Amino acid sequence: MSEPAHDLPVSPAVEQAVELARRGVVTHLTINGERVAAIVPESVLDALRAAEDAEDIAEADAAMEEPGESIPWEQVKTELGL
Repeated sequence: MSEPAHDLPVSPAVEQAVELARRGVVTHLTINGERVAAIVPESVLDALRAAEDAEDIAEADAAMEEPGESIPWEQVKTELGL
């Protein structure tokens, strides 16, 4: 999850949703009946980040196990123009 995040002060309109999040409840925000966002407990966000990290680690481990020659980092940088 590398998207930018924003902190906003809680307005009276969302105070109840924030209180629910503190108790572990996910609250969907809607516009014209369409779910457009959610206020989630921090623990849910932590779990999503951990799952994403685990997936990245598994992909890196799988890549390291692929057969073939290792390519030196200096060569990669040169090929990418870095």
